Amino acid sequence: MAALMRALGVRGLASVLLVLVVALAALSALLGAPIYGSLLGHDADFAIMSIHLLGDGWAHGTLWPRWLMGANHGLGGATYYTYPPLSHWVAAAVTRGLGVAEDVGVPLTMGLWRLLAVLTTWLWLRRHVPPAAALVGAAIAALLPYASLINPWIRFAFAETAAASLLPLLLLALERAAEGRRTEGLPALACIYAALAMTNLPTCALAAHLGPLYALGYAGWRGFGRSVLGGILGALLAAAFLVPAFGLLRETNPADFHNPWWKENMLGYSAPSPYLLVIWGSGLLMVGLGLGLLRPALGGTPRAGLLAPGLPRALLVLFAASTWLATVLAYPVWVAMPQLAATEHPWRALGHLVPVVAALFALATARRPDRWWVVPLGLALTLMVPAFLFARMHLGNPGWVHFVPFGERLTVAEHHYRGSSWEHLPKAAAAAGWATIHGGGAEPYARPVPPEGTERLTDGFLVHRAAAPFRLPQFYFPAWRAHDAMGPVPLRATPEGWIEVAVDRPVTDLVVEIGITPQERIGYAISLLTLMGLLGVLVQRVRWRPQEAPAPLRSAKG
Repeated sequence: MAALMRALGVRGLASVLLVLVVALAALSALLGAPIYGSLLGHDADFAIMSIHLLGDGWAHGTLWPRWLMGANHGLGGATYYTYPPLSHWVAAAVTRGLGVAEDVGVPLTMGLWRLLAVLTTWLWLRRHVPPAAALVGAAIAALLPYASLINPWIRFAFAETAAASLLPLLLLALERAAEGRRTEGLPALACIYAALAMTNLPTCALAAHLGPLYALGYAGWRGFGRSVLGGILGALLAAAFLVPAFGLLRETNPADFHNPWWKENMLGYSAPSPYLLVIWGSGLLMVGLGLGLLRPALGGTPRAGLLAPGLPRALLVLFAASTWLATVLAYPVWVAMPQLAATEHPWRALGHLVPVVAALFALATARRPDRWWVVPLGLALTLMVPAFLFARMHLGNPGWVHFVPFGERLTVAEHHYRGSSWEHLPKAAAAAGWATIHGGGAEPYARPVPPEGTERLTDGFLVHRAAAPFRLPQFYFPAWRAHDAMGPVPLRATPEGWIEVAVDRPVTDLVVEIGITPQERIGYAISLLTLMGLLGVLVQRVRWRPQEAPAPLRSAKG
């Protein structure tokens, strides 16, 4: 094997590993999204259904349909008021661009996120090692079970997989900002943090705490301060989403208010379920690989070099902090910092170990490219995924159905109780007991019948005539507005959670629709001002950048 490794060289090794990564990513496109079942496809129905409704909004000219009328089995949901839309925008664009249904486009985009993670990890690592060694580390990271099995298959964590592809860019931006002078590197760092916030809030919340620690290890307190400043600018840049998300949070049914069992997900807190056992096992594998790679990757670094600012210290800090946050040892911190508890699952911190293991592999390969065990490890990690999927499809309860043909999967998502998230129920609907339908239960109340002749619009209703208060088959939310030619008409929530139009005069051609909330207006204004400020910084840097003196012209003789 050692002779084979020498014959392959680092470029050959990187090519072999990259082929394995592409093969695994292709499985997403070939098999599609799994049906929710034992240890598989937990969030697939939500992703497919939400992106399908988002595409419907696009088809009717609504670029950011924050309220989805088709969610919750046609009763509406505040999905994109509180759920970051960026990864879903990309999936909807891929789906519409290829002219396919969401049950094809969403799994295909899932595979693209996994390939994008290889590219972004390579872009980060090539700053520190030769390109071929950087590709080895990036490919191995994509083959780790957390990245190749847990998120894309067991959880089908679509947005979290997309956010994972941005984490290496965050580390790259943190390094450049720490190395830069004045405002250099800060606009790029702000953009990456904003993109994370618009993609997956739990990943962003963890990165907002772990990113400054990485910068502290990389460049000391100066790097820490610049990373915090970049994070603040990123939050302001993403205010168009963040202000409505947090401003309207108490009008919805958020998980952190109703899920006090986050501590059960901490490694070492309680006995694990099979689901947690698989997740924790993937995390412990990364911890073990990281510990085993410390000597090959950093063994030649003097002790003073490990303690001095730079990549080795930054990796050690991120490795220790990510591992610690996922365990019961960090329990006091999670209790004291509700913004961490709001991420629901402490094991999400394990996702920040993936780039650390990638970097250690890249450094070890750059130091000694003939490590014989890299190819067998890559093969073992690759075969783990199809073996797991085969076991879930062919072993156990014969009634479990995990994959259905394309064309039928979207129908399954439309009728499945997990096609919408109970977290996006409006407050009034949740208080009325509508969360029970997300456990597979029946609807607690009969749906109201609107006035005769009412037309259902893309984002509301057109009521031709009414002379008394009436109800509509949509959940009440503060964004709803009603008006006719005579002016606005008040709305209110019923005890069952419905919209009630409090008509106190005869109305004609009354439009009941989703309007822009004050929180949205404030968010858009903050984002626009921040964007203008960052663009001004970039223009100033280009304008005042010192120009190199031209080289002296040589005479024809000399």
